[in-house]
Amino acid sequence: MRRTIPLLLALFALLPATAQARSVPHGFFGVMTDGALMTRDDASLAHEFALMKASGVETVRPVVYWADLQPTQDGPLATAGLDRIIGEAAKNGMRVVPVVLRTPAWARIVPSDMASPPKDPQDFAAFMKLLVARYGPSGTFWSEHPEVPVSPQHDWQIWNEPNLDRYWSSPTPFGKGYVALLKAARTAIKRADPQSRIILCGFGNASWTALAAAYKAGLKGSMFDIAATHPFSARVSNVLKIVGLNRQVMARNGDARKPIDISEMTWASAQGGPATDIADFSTTRAGQASKLTAAYKALIAKRKAWRINSVVWSTWLSSDGTDGSINLFDWSGLRRLNPADPAGEPISKPALAAYAKLARASER
Repeated sequence: MRRTIPLLLALFALLPATAQARSVPHGFFGVMTDGALMTRDDASLAHEFALMKASGVETVRPVVYWADLQPTQDGPLATAGLDRIIGEAAKNGMRVVPVVLRTPAWARIVPSDMASPPKDPQDFAAFMKLLVARYGPSGTFWSEHPEVPVSPQHDWQIWNEPNLDRYWSSPTPFGKGYVALLKAARTAIKRADPQSRIILCGFGNASWTALAAAYKAGLKGSMFDIAATHPFSARVSNVLKIVGLNRQVMARNGDARKPIDISEMTWASAQGGPATDIADFSTTRAGQASKLTAAYKALIAKRKAWRINSVVWSTWLSSDGTDGSINLFDWSGLRRLNPADPAGEPISKPALAAYAKLARASER
């Protein structure tokens, strides 16, 4: 049932001890830890993280929903889910890049609208301060879990794709509101942890246009340490084009030397299935592996010129229709739930073997 990890480890042990220096920085290869993965029990989650490590994953990007962690303004934070990710990542020596978004009803401009941004950026800033107090230097998580190697959390990504209505519904345009949120969050986080790194949101769709709009609305390089982009496209060549366009916007605004995270990249292996919302973004399982290989190789070649800090595949584990979903991204995992036994051992797709081959060759 769980022979995958020992087999991979045995193969990696055969690599030459005097291999060349790694060609990517630590943390370059990442995966999203969301969706189906968060439904696993503790033993299964630990197993999946061990397999991630054996496959060369060095960065994980969990989704942190403010609305779920702080449903009431004065109540305790509901951190159990995030605790599990932070703990497993620390045990496996992984960088964590939490993307924090979604306003609780009590803090929204429009209480009934789940996509509404906060009416007061300081409410979000106060929440970020609580997260640092939980996971940062001297965080309560580390003292409560002496069995977990202490690995203070320093990286925080502020929101996700605020140029899209599903994440930032009103007011529009998003620019001034997002810049105010970013500025407030940065101030609070840096005061609580001077070693922290603030990561700009990744914008969706025409991300370079949204990034330019943010700069026009007051975004400055002093507000973030790492930029981000989500270069989704049916074609690998367009993934490169999107990253390049974002770098051009950054250069025009004095941020040519800022590093950038590709905090989401993927193709869905849903071709021929019920998920057709972005049909040209779908491919076969073999096609997914092929596109993954081509994209990572191209981005590694551009890594130094474009100062690419990490590339995060979305996602590690997906339902692939076992839950009735027709969302295309639910076919994007490197692993998938077993349709015959969704609660049992997931099944690896060809994309995982392709990912592991590239990651381990680049990291040794």
